[in-house]
Parts: sequence; C-alpha cells; structure tokens
Amino acid sequence: PATPVDAAWYILAALIVLVLPGAAWLAWVRGSRADPFERLGDAVGLSIALIALFGLAAFLTGVRWVNEAFLNWAALGLLLVLVVGLLLRLPARYAPHPRRWLRLGVVLLGLLVLVGLALWRLYQARSLALPAWVDSVHHTLVVRLILENGGLPATLEPYIQAEFGYHYGFHLIAALFSIWARSQPVETLLWFGQVINALVALSIYRLGKTLWDDARPAALAALLVGFAFHMPAYYLTWGRYTLLTGLVLLPLAM
Repeated sequence: PATPVDAAWYILAALIVLVLPGAAWLAWVRGSRADPFERLGDAVGLSIALIALFGLAAFLTGVRWVNEAFLNWAALGLLLVLVVGLLLRLPARYAPHPRRWLRLGVVLLGLLVLVGLALWRLYQARSLALPAWVDSVHHTLVVRLILENGGLPATLEPYIQAEFGYHYGFHLIAALFSIWARSQPVETLLWFGQVINALVALSIYRLGKTLWDDARPAALAALLVGFAFHMPAYYLTWGRYTLLTGLVLLPLAM
C-alpha cells in the first residue's frame, strides 16, 4: 500500500475475509477452554472453509455473487450475526477476573507479535514488484477469472481453451480481498499471500496448545515457524499460495 490509509484499508479487508465469517459462526457456538488465539485460529480456518463451501454451492446453483454490492451486504449481515451472538453470550452478572489486566496484556502482546510477523513477511517481499516464480502466473489468472465471472468459472476461457479444474480455496478468498481492498489480482497475491504465510504460525500455535495443553511450548513453536525456520517463509519465492492456505487449514483440522 502506498499510504498508511491504504495499509489500514488492506488490513480491514483481510480481517473481513479471514476472520469475520468464522467469528460470526463461533459467536453462536458454546464456549470452550480455548484461549483467544486458539479462537482466532479457529475463526481463520472456518472463514476459509465456509467461503470455499459457499463458493462451490453458488457455482452449482449458477449464482454470481463475487461483486462489491453483494459482498458489502454480506459483511454487514455477518457483523450483525457476530454482535448478536456475542451479546446473547454475555453473562447476566459480570465478575471480573482477578488477573484480568495481566491476561489483557498477554493478549495485546500476542496480537503485536502476530502483526509483527505479518510485517516481517511483507518486509521479506519488499524487493518484489510482482509475485514470484511460475506458480504466481496461473494463480493470478484464476483470481482474475473469478472476479470477471462473479464466482468460480467453469472454464479458463477466454484466456485458455480448457476447463477449470483446480483447487480454488486461496483464489476465492484472494478475489474477495481484491474487491474489498480495491486491488488488482497481482497486487493481491503479493500482499495477501504474505498474510496467509504469517497465519501458518497461528495454526501451529493452535495445534501445539491442543497437543501440550500449555501455551508456552505452543507459542515457542509458533515463533520458530514464524521468525526462525526456513519454511514456510521460502514459499514466497515459489508463489505457493495454495500450499500456504493448506498449511493454515491442516493444523486446525488435526
């Protein structure tokens, strides 16, 4: 983004796509022992899955829905569902936790780390004018076709004389991001793809917390994946955005 305002708009678009649908779902689900970051990881995974399933249903029924008017109304509807669900779950009598300020500080610190990881991924892509390697070419094409078609396409026409038969989860959420962020597909892949890359660490935290029932080793695993290990950072050079989306979903499914 060229300005801080553009960057803020991109962040809002990413939150709408990657968090709002799943958060609206979770607001109506009975609470669990999951901490805020586990819930955030679940919201991201559910958002990707719900959008993919809705896109398939729309394709099978011939509904064209990937356009600004429909998506704006859908976002408002999901926000209403989220707010109502949260309000209904508020306890009748609020008893503040004795260590609430410490817990709030931990949550804020975790959010700063997550934002820092996304910024780190974007910094690693700072020298790229376009998404890298050959995979990015057809990923950009598929996102463009979804935008032009108003949903999942049946073929790759008019660009290629072939049927469309490819896993589409990343391309669909990238197309939605393009509409809300008002960005071109090539810009979307380069920016939004790095956000997906950063979210792999959040999914690792979710899996680690479940395995160890302890936030400390789970947080360490997430930090190593996000800031230290060669993978998944190196997938930037291959344009493996579909693989990265799978790496977000797989630990959550596990």
